[in-house]
Amino acid sequence: MSVQLDNHTKLNAWNPFISTQRDIARTNELAAKNPAVAGILTFIFIPAGLFYLNRGINFFKIFGYFLAVSFILNLVTKPSEDSKGVSSFISLITAGAITTEQVMAVNKARQRLQEKSTLVFIDNLERNDNESSGFDTNKDAVKLLKELKRKYEANEISEEEFKVQKQNILTSL
Repeated sequence: MSVQLDNHTKLNAWNPFISTQRDIARTNELAAKNPAVAGILTFIFIPAGLFYLNRGINFFKIFGYFLAVSFILNLVTKPSEDSKGVSSFISLITAGAITTEQVMAVNKARQRLQEKSTLVFIDNLERNDNESSGFDTNKDAVKLLKELKRKYEANEISEEEFKVQKQNILTSL
């Protein structure tokens, strides 16, 4: 079961580490949150982190996996002192996974916001080929940025390469 968001993103509904459509719609709200606060709140008291970010669907996915693994381990192993240690270890891993997922949600929202602003900047450069705030633009830089944007949108270059090349072009202006 997967959902196609756009040409670049295909979501698996069962993967808790991929942003939900609701997260994508709330990019500005999530990007404004502090990932460290989200992580600390979630690790110490999971509902506090969920309340802070106003999200919870991925928590239920991870918690469901935790319950499934715990159930399977209880079926396979005999109850003993060692099983309590294993159970505690699985609980710690689950809390870590939920914390990681919450922090990743904030960081991904910030990344989407940054990419959006970059693409808006490049689009503005395209519209203002001849003039930008009363000054002549560097037409070579505009051409390079257009070509870089085309390659990125066609998935010919990675996101990291796009950012590095874009920064190099902008610093050369």
